[in-house]
Amino acid sequence: MNFVNGFCLGVGILKGVQVLVVDNDRDSRDLYAFLLKDLSANVVTAGSVNEALEILNCFTPNIIVCEIRFFGETIYTLLNTLSAMEADSGNHIPIIVTSTSTTGTHDQIPDVEFEQYLLKPFDLDKFVCIIRNLVQEERRKIFATMY
Repeated sequence: MNFVNGFCLGVGILKGVQVLVVDNDRDSRDLYAFLLKDLSANVVTAGSVNEALEILNCFTPNIIVCEIRFFGETIYTLLNTLSAMEADSGNHIPIIVTSTSTTGTHDQIPDVEFEQYLLKPFDLDKFVCIIRNLVQEERRKIFATMY
């Protein structure tokens, strides 16, 4: 078990959380999937924006982890699809953006709305805590609107 900020990270902490990982780097994609599945998340992976769009036809994630840079593709297509899904369902799907670029920052991509920006390589415990916190926050918002 790992502890971050006093929280215990262990098997089951992401139980019931549906995660879509979109990354063109197979090693990164597989690492995130392995880690998140080990914590009981339901993880689906995509190696391209087009593949992610196909997956979204039959899978609604609670959170998306997405690389910002794709060869020959733009994440704007994915973001537009997510916006339409959110408008239809009324539920927000948080996005964690990752990048290997040391020169690009979230300030340089202002048109992309996302909750977190992580520069690779990043601390995996922090990554898990971010996912857990974002999902809990979204669930609180949904619960608050119900009552």
